[in-house]
Amino acid sequence: MARQKTANAPRADVPLRIEELTAVGRFASRLAGEARQPLSVLRTAAFFLNQQLGDDVGERARYHLTLLLRAVQDLDGMVSNVAALANVDFPVRETADVQAIVDAAVGRVHVRTGIVIETALAPEATIFCDAAQIRLALTNVIENSVQAMPAEGRIRVECRHEGRETHIAVIDDGPGMPEEVKARVFEPGFSTAGHRVGIGLTA
Repeated sequence: MARQKTANAPRADVPLRIEELTAVGRFASRLAGEARQPLSVLRTAAFFLNQQLGDDVGERARYHLTLLLRAVQDLDGMVSNVAALANVDFPVRETADVQAIVDAAVGRVHVRTGIVIETALAPEATIFCDAAQIRLALTNVIENSVQAMPAEGRIRVECRHEGRETHIAVIDDGPGMPEEVKARVFEPGFSTAGHRVGIGLTA
């Protein structure tokens, strides 16, 4: 017997739900904007102290200054992700250089000691895309790789052509993701790290 497909009737609360999500998006956008000013003050103050103290600061103080700078960098990344999640723009596609996109993404990632990032890119590879969105996606994937890695390891960014398609892959020495995590990896707010917001891959 042939199966009959039945269309689901639209839910009556869908327009209300869309309005709620829109309101949340507007609030997230305002919150991200408001957070940038104090973050800028913290970043400037930490950088100034680091430069002015020079070699006249003890090892313990230097350690905490470094922690402060890294924390500000992490917060700045989270704010950028919130802003991107709240203001999803239509992609503006044009021919872009893969090497430039990968270099920009890698340059935005804080790589701790012991982690090495390698690239293996097809010569003069180009893709038709929104370069800013691809760069953001790559940055978030690489950052997640760094966070999941053990004390030491390698992250490899590869680009290869398959027919008319160009594939960019991020491969690491980490433990990988269980199937239940893969199923939720793009879900806003989901994270396997309790101290993180969990929007990086979503954004």
